[in-house]
Amino acid sequence: MGGKGSGAKRSTNAADVEDMLALDLRALRRLGVARPGECVIDTLHWRIGGLNAAYVRLRIDLSDIEDGGSITITGMMPDGRINQHVAIATVPAPMGGHRCYYICPASGERAEVLYYVSGRFASRKAQRLSYATQGMNDLTAARRRATKLRRRLAGKDGRARPRGRNRVAVARRAEEAERVARTLYHNWLRGKIERSGAR
Repeated sequence: MGGKGSGAKRSTNAADVEDMLALDLRALRRLGVARPGECVIDTLHWRIGGLNAAYVRLRIDLSDIEDGGSITITGMMPDGRINQHVAIATVPAPMGGHRCYYICPASGERAEVLYYVSGRFASRKAQRLSYATQGMNDLTAARRRATKLRRRLAGKDGRARPRGRNRVAVARRAEEAERVARTLYHNWLRGKIERSGAR
C-alpha cells in the first residue's frame, strides 16, 4: 500500500506557482491600487534578478462596489504583449466593507490571485499550477526550510536581517531545520545501504 499522496499524478501540473508572475488582489488593495469606490490606473513591474522581466498597466474599476468591478491588464510580458479584461466580484464582509475576488476568465471561479501562463492570467487551478512543496519529499522540504531560514538570517531577498529576540528565535529554528534535514538524509542513506545489501 502506498503512503499519503503516493498515487498522485504530479505530471498533470504544468509548473509551480512560485515560478509564475502573479497578480494578487489582496496585495493590490494593501498598496492602494485596488480601492473600493474608485477607478485607479497604475503600472506594475516584475523584476527577476534585479532586471525588469515584465510590466503591465492596470486599470482597476471598483467605482460601483455593489455591482463588482473589473481589471484591465495591458503591457509587455516575457512572451509578448498582453491585453486582458477580468471581472471582479465584491462580497460584503462580516465586519463591514467588501471583499474582492477575481472571476477567473478560464473557469469562472472566484480567486484572489491570478497567475500568468501562456499569454493570459487565470487562477491556479485553471493554469494547472501546484505549490513547490506538493512535489517534495520530506528531505527536500526540510532542506528548503533550512535554506529559507538561513537566507532570512542573512537578510537576503530584500529583507532586513532579524534583530534581538527575533534573530535568536530564527537562528534556533534554522538549527532545528538543519538537524531534521541531516536526520532525514542519514535515514535515507541508511535505507539505500540496507536495500543494496552493502556492509
